[in-house]
Formats: sequence, structure tokens, C-alpha cells
Amino acid sequence: MITDDNRIHFVDADPFYFICCNRIDVSDIIEGCPALAFYHDRFFAKTAASIEPQHGDHDSEAFRGFMAVMGPFISSSVAGGAGGSEVLSVPVADGGVVATTDATLADYSILHDRFIKYGPVADVSADTFHKVVDYVRRIRLAPDAATPLPTSSWPDELLYACDMYGLMERVYLSMIGKSHSHIKCLFKSSLHGGEFGTLVERVAGVSGLLFVVEDEKQHTIASHIDGPLIPPADPTSTLLTGCPVTLYSIGGPFEEGGIAKLTVPHSYQWVEVAGVEGAVKDHEGLPWGKVCTAGGRLCLGLCKDGPTDDVTCCSHWVGRHELPDDKTYVGTFSEQKDPTLAASHYFTAQRLEVYQVWTTLPADPILPDDELQALIDRTRDIGMTAQLLYKGERDGWAHETMLAKVGEAANLLMLFKDTGSHTFACHIEGQLKQPADPIGMERTDCRVTFYSISGAFEEGGIAKISVPQNKQWVVVAGTEGAVVGNKGGGSKVCICCGRLWLGYGDDGQPAGDLRSCCQVVDRSQLPDDKTYVGKMSKQGRATLAASHYFTRVDLEIYTLQVPDGWQWPSAVADIMLSQSP
Repeated sequence: MITDDNRIHFVDADPFYFICCNRIDVSDIIEGCPALAFYHDRFFAKTAASIEPQHGDHDSEAFRGFMAVMGPFISSSVAGGAGGSEVLSVPVADGGVVATTDATLADYSILHDRFIKYGPVADVSADTFHKVVDYVRRIRLAPDAATPLPTSSWPDELLYACDMYGLMERVYLSMIGKSHSHIKCLFKSSLHGGEFGTLVERVAGVSGLLFVVEDEKQHTIASHIDGPLIPPADPTSTLLTGCPVTLYSIGGPFEEGGIAKLTVPHSYQWVEVAGVEGAVKDHEGLPWGKVCTAGGRLCLGLCKDGPTDDVTCCSHWVGRHELPDDKTYVGTFSEQKDPTLAASHYFTAQRLEVYQVWTTLPADPILPDDELQALIDRTRDIGMTAQLLYKGERDGWAHETMLAKVGEAANLLMLFKDTGSHTFACHIEGQLKQPADPIGMERTDCRVTFYSISGAFEEGGIAKISVPQNKQWVVVAGTEGAVVGNKGGGSKVCICCGRLWLGYGDDGQPAGDLRSCCQVVDRSQLPDDKTYVGKMSKQGRATLAASHYFTRVDLEIYTLQVPDGWQWPSAVADIMLSQSP
């Protein structure tokens, strides 16, 4: 075990956990405090390892499991102990001492220097400094976890301290809350200037972008777009790309301070980027800005007089109903009664940074195996197996990639998950045929059926939605083409006469990738034995997604096959598989 200068054993953990353990019921200790819950889960975890050493312990699965949890507390190199070799301490404002190991501070040079080069901590409170140190300690002990920020009565002071000690990149990862995550800075206005072209060049081809914008009053806004910035091929045009978007306030217009998360409506989960000679337009068709996220909630390259190549000129607003319920808004409102997370709706960013955020964790399947099989069983009266051909979160969202992965496979089951709690499926008893002409289209007549799996109906469970026989076809655009609807929308794939669009964009142009979608169902086609609780358009059309226009979190495409060893004559099976309206 590690010992300090007085040869006393030292456990590199939050000391308040052990203090509280002697005074309060365990359930009271961990309630509402992620730090204390963190230590409780470790120190009271069950293990199969015996207390008495046994021959071969070091090679046992039980011992490896024990060391995976407790190894970071132990300095010995035996079986992977990595608790550090030196205990460092510094006096704090209340007369106490904060101590930790050199291993905890190894990746944070500014905080490490605070322990070894300077006197007592006086620039922040003792409580805040303790929480900062324990924050990086928990990050070391569980490096792959999404480490929550400490709870604090002074959240703005906690953020100030994290900024002062160079921890804001870790704060951003905690804010987003994805495990196995990593972060890398791609653009800083303080280093790279504010030119639109420079910004696009530095983030080109990168997915998972976090924009951090600070205004003149030190109000900080963050926008996480789980996708790329894709500029249009035409420098005078714009390109919309569907991607999940989340907004954050990091200190600013809320009485309680700290970080506040705002959820963007499902129909505005996208980002639009202008060409170097173009500008994103507003709902009246007027030039607006160079980069607009979430329906214009955050725009870069926009001042009161119109678009500009200077991306530090910004505008920001949110809907009143999008403000968090647990925060008290004390900011300003626009003439349209829209609040803003900045000090004013138009401002010049004193700091604009763009980070790449990614996770090494493989994407989960949309449905568990048993639920997927239940869906497959609903598609036919005979038993079928499914082979996964394409998964958006794994393979990317390019139209060309999807077509290459699916190839000439037929009898396709497409499974969709949106940014809400909705999942639905589309069964195509045909192919996604790609046209030979890259600017052309290819239509395939085949039976198509929709299935709601969750979200759209009160009762839950799988609900079948049949499509009129004269609408059962699929149109696929070429790599440079678009399927254009009679209302001007464009996409890369159109199913059932516009009941489902993949890669949906405006003005006859498809979106930058396949995540942006539109899905509608005629009211008359909803099942009689289900209670529809989803969105209804002004025209009386329902949708199986969270909204008629939505961004996919994931898409899986399977080909359904007769299992090996099926006893029916193969000719009969072939006939059933090739049935079309």
C-alpha cells in the first residue's frame, strides 16, 4: 500500500466518504452525490477472491477482477497495481490539507504545479479545491467512464477553478456524458483567427464536433453536433446535414449558475453550412449566416447587418419551452420573446473553439436479439434469419457507403432509431437498386410494409402499417442525383411515394448525408387496435418517428433469408420470397 511521509498508509480516495460512512446511513451518503456513490460502489463491491492468499492467486480470474477495481489504489506493480508512489499535499484556505498521489496529477501539469511549487490555496475555497482534486482522481480511477462533475453549492466557482487548472476539456466530456470518450481541439480563434474558410478547412472530414463560444460578458455557450460540417460542392450554395444537436449553457443566464443542458426539438436536429461565396438563408429567404445549427439557434458568421466571413460574429436564441425546468432564467429576451444563453442575441465571440469528441465504444444494436427476431417473425409466416449488411453508427452515413454495403441483396429490413424514444422499421421485399447514371434515378416496384416498434402508440409493441398497393415502390438516386418530391424536397432514397425519405433536404437538394429523414403515414392507415400518441401534421398525417422531419441516431439494414435446413422445397420458398404486389 502507499504510505505518506509519516509512513502512514494512504488511500487515494475522497476522505469525506470515510468520514460520512461513520456518521450517516449508507443510503443517505450516496443519494445525490456522484463522488461518494463512486467510492461506495468500489469499496463495497463483491469479489470472489479469498482473504487468505492462495497459490496461483495472481493468475486467477477472481484476483484479476479484484485488481481491475482496486489496482489504482495500490502502488505495487504486482498484477497491475498503479496507485502511484508519492503522496502530494497542499494546505487550503480553511486550515486543512488536500492530499493525493502523483499518479492522480500526472496528466494535469497546472494542478500538479499547484501542489509542488506554490503555497496554500487561497484563490478558491477549500471545498471547491477539494472537489477539483477528487474530480481528476475519479477520472484516473475510472478512465473509461463518463465521470460526472462534482456537486457544488458554488458551481460557477467550480467551473472557474476547472478553467484555471486547465481541466475544461475534461469538463466538456463530463457534460456530454459519453463513456470511453476522447477530445481534441481542432480550432481556436485565438490561434487561427476568425475566417470562415479557415474554420471549415480545419474541421473538414471530422465528425462529432463541439463548438464552445464565449461572449463579451463571459457567458459561454456550447453546441455539440454529433456529425460533421459538410460544405456544399457549389461555393454559392448551402448544404444541410442531419445530426443530433445538444445545446449547453456553461455559466451565464441562470440564477443557479453551473452547466445547463437544453434539448433541441427533434425536427431541428441538423446543421447547415454555406459555401465560401454563399450564405444560409432564413425562413423568409434572406441571407443569414455561414454556419447555422439547430434551425438557427446558434449561427456563426452573422451580424445584425447580415452574413459575414468572420465566424466570431454570432447570434443565439432558444425557445422558451426549451429552457431547463430546474433552472431560473434571468437573461434577456428578444423582441419575439425568445431567450438567449448569451448576454445578447447578437454578439462577438471573445473565444471560439471547436473540438472533436469521439468514443471508442462500439455502437449498441438498435434492438436486442429477441425483439429483433420478434420483428422478423412479423414480416412473414415462415421462419427467417437476418444478416446485418449496414449500420450507420458503424459504417458512416454516406449514400455511397450504404449502397455498397447493401449491394444487390433483396428482402431488406430497415430499422430506424431517432433522437427521441421512437423506433420503427420498413420491410422492402426488393432491392435498393442504384442507377447506372450517377445523376439519374432507379425505381423498383416491390411490396413495402412499415412497423412501429416504440414511441408512436400508447400500447407499445409492434404495430403493422400497410401501404396502398399502388404506392409500393422504392426510388434510389445516383451518387450525384436526387429524388425530388412534388413539394420541392430532395433526398437520396424515397420509399412508398414519399412516406419515407432518406437524406432529406430542402430546395430539391438532398442533405449532406443520410441521417436527415422524413416519415409520414396516412391517418387512415393507422391500426384500429392501437392508440396513436405521436405527432399529427396540419394535413392530418401521422408519423412513426418523434416528428415528421427527424434525424436518425442509427439505421440498420438487414437482408432476410430462409434459414439453412428449412424443410420446404426451395422452389416454394423462392416463390414466397419473390412475391410482389
